[in-house]
Amino acid sequence: MAGFPAESLVSAGKPDQNGFMENESTLEHETTLEHALDVAKANHKQAQKLLDQAIAANAAGDVTDQRVEQLRGLLAVATEDLQRVMREQ
Repeated sequence: MAGFPAESLVSAGKPDQNGFMENESTLEHETTLEHALDVAKANHKQAQKLLDQAIAANAAGDVTDQRVEQLRGLLAVATEDLQRVMREQ
């Protein structure tokens, strides 16, 4: 348990669009915002889970304090992203 992967986090950027949605700009915008919110929520949840696991592993001596601080930073970024996406809704 030397580290926890962050590759399960997903970018909240605009997803690939299909031809149907290109013709429906309002629908595209709402769907993109909904997708961004779903991604931001999932990223926040995953960042919290990774931090919780790291704190427990740190107490057992399996994870360094530095790694816990890295994951605190990751959670802070995920929180900021979630707040930003929620403001854009």
